[in-house]
Amino acid sequence: MSNDGVAISTDGAALGFDEKLWNFLRTCQRESVKSAILYSQTPSSASPVQSCLISLPTGAGKSGVITVLSHLVKQKKVLVLCHRRAVCNQLKSDIAGKFLDRSGTSIPRKNVYSDVNSIAADGIYVTTFQMLMSLDAASLILLKTSFDLIIVDEGHSEPSPVWRTLVRGSLAHKIVITATPYRNDLFQFDVSPTSSYVYTFAQALEDHILSEPSWESGSEQDCVQKTLDFLQSNPDLKCIVKCKTFEDVDRYFTKFSAYVPTLAIHERFVNDPRHDVKTSVPKNISKENYKVLVHQHKLDEGIDIPDAKLLLLTYPVGSGRELVQTVGRVVRRYQEFTPLVLEVATSSNFSMWSSYRAFDLSLRSQQGVEKFLASLNTARLIELYLDAFPSHSYHENRFVEKFDLNDFDPDAVLSIPTASVCFFNFKSEFVIEKAADTLYWRAANQGELSKVYKSNSTKIILVLSISFRKSRFLVNELFFEPSLELTLVRQLENSVVAVFDSRGRSFAFDSELHIDSPLKQEQLLKVMTLGAAVRPKEASTRSISSAYKRPESMHIKGKNLDNLGGQQQFSSYRMSTIKCDTLDSLGEKSGSYYVGVDAGRISDQKDRNFSLADLDEWFEIIQECLNSNAEVDSRVMRAFAKPIAVDTSMVADSLILDLTSEQSPIEVSVNGHAFTIDNDFIFYNYKSGFLLSSKIPESKITISLKVEAPYVELHSAYSIDFPSSDHEADFCKFLTSRLHKILFQNGVAYSGGRFFETTLPTQNGFSIANSELAGVVIPFSELLKPGLTEKGDRDGVIKTSNDEFSSDSVFYLIDKLKNCSNPSSTVTDLGPFYPYAGAVDYILCADMGTEPADFILMSPEKVIYVHVKCGESSQRPQSSAGALAEVGSQATKNLEMLITRDMNLKAGNWSQLLSEWPTANSPNKLPNRIRLFDKARFDSSITPVEPALERLWSILAMRRRNIGVRKEIWIVAANSFSVSDFENQMALGAKARPESLQAYQLLQGWISAAADLDAELKIFGSP
Repeated sequence: MSNDGVAISTDGAALGFDEKLWNFLRTCQRESVKSAILYSQTPSSASPVQSCLISLPTGAGKSGVITVLSHLVKQKKVLVLCHRRAVCNQLKSDIAGKFLDRSGTSIPRKNVYSDVNSIAADGIYVTTFQMLMSLDAASLILLKTSFDLIIVDEGHSEPSPVWRTLVRGSLAHKIVITATPYRNDLFQFDVSPTSSYVYTFAQALEDHILSEPSWESGSEQDCVQKTLDFLQSNPDLKCIVKCKTFEDVDRYFTKFSAYVPTLAIHERFVNDPRHDVKTSVPKNISKENYKVLVHQHKLDEGIDIPDAKLLLLTYPVGSGRELVQTVGRVVRRYQEFTPLVLEVATSSNFSMWSSYRAFDLSLRSQQGVEKFLASLNTARLIELYLDAFPSHSYHENRFVEKFDLNDFDPDAVLSIPTASVCFFNFKSEFVIEKAADTLYWRAANQGELSKVYKSNSTKIILVLSISFRKSRFLVNELFFEPSLELTLVRQLENSVVAVFDSRGRSFAFDSELHIDSPLKQEQLLKVMTLGAAVRPKEASTRSISSAYKRPESMHIKGKNLDNLGGQQQFSSYRMSTIKCDTLDSLGEKSGSYYVGVDAGRISDQKDRNFSLADLDEWFEIIQECLNSNAEVDSRVMRAFAKPIAVDTSMVADSLILDLTSEQSPIEVSVNGHAFTIDNDFIFYNYKSGFLLSSKIPESKITISLKVEAPYVELHSAYSIDFPSSDHEADFCKFLTSRLHKILFQNGVAYSGGRFFETTLPTQNGFSIANSELAGVVIPFSELLKPGLTEKGDRDGVIKTSNDEFSSDSVFYLIDKLKNCSNPSSTVTDLGPFYPYAGAVDYILCADMGTEPADFILMSPEKVIYVHVKCGESSQRPQSSAGALAEVGSQATKNLEMLITRDMNLKAGNWSQLLSEWPTANSPNKLPNRIRLFDKARFDSSITPVEPALERLWSILAMRRRNIGVRKEIWIVAANSFSVSDFENQMALGAKARPESLQAYQLLQGWISAAADLDAELKIFGSP
């Protein structure tokens, strides 16, 4: 048909056909050439013309159509593109003369070239997409502007990314030749329904060009025997065996070669001395004397073997497109033989073939063809979808207007629910308008209806796209779900670009956009300085070192993460995400922000529904914050590992991939080998590389380091195929994006795009006041005193007086808390521990024997277990681990007694608790151990001890079980541990006294052990 849909004359003379050539062509080839030539004669304009689609089933003569077109069109410079080198070579041979020589025609012929590096001469240039991808940008631009006609022998391959570069702004006519017009991505070629020609499989059957195959299925043994019987009955015919793996190729080769001449083709036969196994398809395979041809993906397309009339499918083929190409090898008409397809242990291939035949029949009518080709332009479908809506309607309790892409005013009506924006560094070549244009073309090439808007009142550029997605709930039916997507781009100072993308896509290291790495962690965290103070609430972390007995990643959440105990553990984790509240000067919440360190994301968690003007103002605030010298003041944030500079000489030891975000295990194929990678944390040892599958050498991946971000690149010597609809098409880039960490032999780790080294807080020194130990290590002047003892020992005898501990004992200082029973008591009367204990209502001296603690202090708000140790350094105590070790170990070993929910668990020294203190036989003793009972002094001469102790213990059991009652462990170190000395030593970092560094590690262990059970630790020492 012509470009206006009117049928043209069947006489080819008017189109420049030589009579011999016209008669040599099949009817479908004539119609194809006529449609394409008429299309090529449509005048070019200031804007690119649509493409012409020519669809011919496999075996109908695509090569002849391309050959004739190339020579007969009036365009002087023609570019012919193929996807495979083998097909390209065969096509070049046909165009250069082979096909026309067979026709006996003497029409004028153009010169044919294969080198696109020199395109000055007129003629036909035949090359592959792979060759074009090797050209630089300037050469591609020259190529785009030099050719008048581009012919794409599209086959059944995916379109190359270079296609977008060629067609963008190109005024050349474009003709796409395909055997599979049902491809979902033909919209990238902007096909004109009225300038195209579709010749169906059914028509090819009617014209006796192709033959309908018959189908049979059976067991493997049955199919092998049927194949041998078929070949014996038809000695002039051949069989093609399609296999899924190399092992299958080798196995079927063994089965058939014992009976008939058999050829096996696979890359893994390299260096195999046998004459009947090859790594590639022989040039004259159709003339070889083989009866069975066993392969994997080697004979699927572009190979003509006329006498191959039997196809053995050993597995369910993965796609309809591949199946049609595969069956196309045996349906070419050859004498009067009916092709036969055998499939092993399945009928799924026949079912898929039946679906294809139903689709093919739907294209028999011209109306059906035009409707289908029009559907390839999904942007037009979206326009029709939008046009169907009335101008005004009523929806969800309000009157609304129809969305109009052309009249849409983002400054007036756009509402962004949440400001969740990624911030990137950009390269010197970055131009915001060009980046927006690139995003527009990416959307257009995906069949989306897209438009770029430049805000009139802000510095924001918006790319709006409307897309249709196939419903995931349907398999064999098509139902598109519309979706409105937004991408906002705003350029900031200091070479920073902010991107809001409703789809959450990552644009880091996007070379086409000239976007570089996400902003560094320390820059992103500056957003937390927008308040007077910060309160971390939630964080996700990733391990940066080996983690055999701890999590590879953690998600922590709490009211204030700065209060978490044992924060040294975070030094082996990097921060991945963090969420904080910002507080005003009164401590009230003023904002809430989420930072995604890996993605460079800052998200406002407090404010909602931003207009474009609101968002632009928000950008200004963030920009001012990023440019400031402010640093966030947070204990937990300081505890995480910090990035270090890259060293490209480092040697990898091992790595871990994090595939836990994948919905299911990943099916991978490399060099014909199929295997599965589990969607889990996957560990690999690295020895000059690592194997994705230990049994497949071709699955080797190597690592290289660079001095510039992203610092790490993964490489494979082979092309690796995997389902890439939701991922990067390049598998190595996909793996890089899923790198959990790389561990190097010098102790450095790579994770989240940065290099880290585990750095303990003590390595560089820190201030106790600004650490988690603030409020944990507490100095008391009363704990530094000559003659002070733990219990009041003098010459080996414990002194007491009038139901009181010795005033020279630490026990006496703790016991002063009982004075709260006297309403007239002063703060001095209550002793130094009162500010930390509060108004207790029960005090028990649990000292001696298998004790839970020296003292148990209780109030409705707290349960405190007190452990006491008194040394002899009353003049200048230091801060050694030895001063704390004994009493600290006593405290931690009694954790169960503090936090157990067992109401019946009693102290190991229960019988001693019923007697006097310290023992019944002591010369100086207290009549009982209950120092305070229900806010009053306890008198054992009036009230029996045992029922009172039972009552006290039952209250303790209830309170330690109650999660609303705080649990504390006190370690009191008198005349032995100096808080000021400890502070001074910690400030020295790695130069601190070794004994003090040991003390810090003891404290970390105790704090972590207590915090894990929701208990708090306090260390009381001397000044």
